[in-house]
Amino acid sequence: MKKFLMALTGASILVLGACGGGADTPADEPAEEAPAEEEAPVEETAGGTYDAAAAEATYEANCMSCHGGNLEGGVGPKLAGGAFTYDEIIHVLGEGKGPMQPNIVEGAEAENLAAWLADQ
Repeated sequence: MKKFLMALTGASILVLGACGGGADTPADEPAEEAPAEEEAPVEETAGGTYDAAAAEATYEANCMSCHGGNLEGGVGPKLAGGAFTYDEIIHVLGEGKGPMQPNIVEGAEAENLAAWLADQ
C-alpha cells in the first residue's frame, strides 16, 4: 500500500508541475505584467492640484444639498464662477460660516475640494 501511495503522490506532483506555470512564454522570457490601473487625471490650478472626480464626489456627498447641483447656490451661496478663492474655501470648510457647520470636509479631501471649487 505504501508503494501505491508513493507512486500516486509522485504522479500527482508531476501532473501539478506540468500545469502549474500557465505561462505561454519560455522560461527565459519575462511574462507580461498586467496593465496598471489608470490614475484619475490630476489638474493643476492656482489652488494646487486636484482630482476632479474625487472632488465632485465629495461635493455631491457633502455640499450639493445646500449649494446646488451646478454650484448655483440655494440655501448656501453660489460657488460657481470663481466666487471664492482656495484660501477662502479652506477657511470656511474649517471654521464654518453662517448655518454651515465647521469641518464638514477635512484634511486632504478638503484641500482637493477647495482646489476644485476655486477652479469652477
